[in-house]
Amino acid sequence: MEADTGLLGLLTPKNLLLVLSLVGGALGATRLVEAFLEGLARRNPRSRFALKRAASIARFLLFMLALGLGLELVAPTREVKLATLTTFGLALGLGGQDLVRNLVGGMVVLFDKPFQLGDRVRIGEAYGEIDHIGLLTTRLTTPDDTRVTLPNSLVASRDVWNSNSGVPDCQVVTDLYLPHGADPRVLETIGREAAWCSPFTLLSKPVAIRVSDHLAEFPWTLLRIKAYVYDHRQEPAMQTDLTIRVKQELRRRGVLQEPSPDRHPAGPT
Repeated sequence: MEADTGLLGLLTPKNLLLVLSLVGGALGATRLVEAFLEGLARRNPRSRFALKRAASIARFLLFMLALGLGLELVAPTREVKLATLTTFGLALGLGGQDLVRNLVGGMVVLFDKPFQLGDRVRIGEAYGEIDHIGLLTTRLTTPDDTRVTLPNSLVASRDVWNSNSGVPDCQVVTDLYLPHGADPRVLETIGREAAWCSPFTLLSKPVAIRVSDHLAEFPWTLLRIKAYVYDHRQEPAMQTDLTIRVKQELRRRGVLQEPSPDRHPAGPT
């Protein structure tokens, strides 16, 4: 009965105001720390990934500090702390199962580190740069600037493909669908030269070219160029640049003709 009385005594305007002030202070401190580290990342691009990782750790530590201080303020005795934690656990068990799964998923992401802020990843059908790792959700921005929010329970249960794993450069794959009659050796040479001449290519890493025929509904040849880009955020720009260079050279050599306005070009749809 004493524990119940103490627990009911927690619901006072003073305690509620203290908790709200603590939550507001923790959120404000988190925003300030993130803004400070983001400013440092802009001034020091080479340290961008380390600073983004520090922002995630700082957010988690501030949350845990706020939780501990809040419990200490509103539940000063051991008995009241136990009653509060028991009630909170019961409430989560009855109506917050999704919340618990997301919290557990957030801890897995934070400590197992399948990716970090700034990485370019694919999670299920979502692909883009990780720009937020929270306790409940993970957010990424796709190459076409669409923001995708994923619950951490989903992130922890899905396969994750990481393109760069904490470094700025990553491999970029550019696929070009070309006429079936083109000479494969010419295509290979043009593709390699386009990659070497592109301003986005990291020349200290290898360039790989693959030419393959596809004879389905429409016969066509696939030219696949694999090259590394300096910064993974330039992936769309590099793919555009390689496509333009290859097609311009093919047209210059007469291998690729301008499509007729009344005819659809053969190739995959």
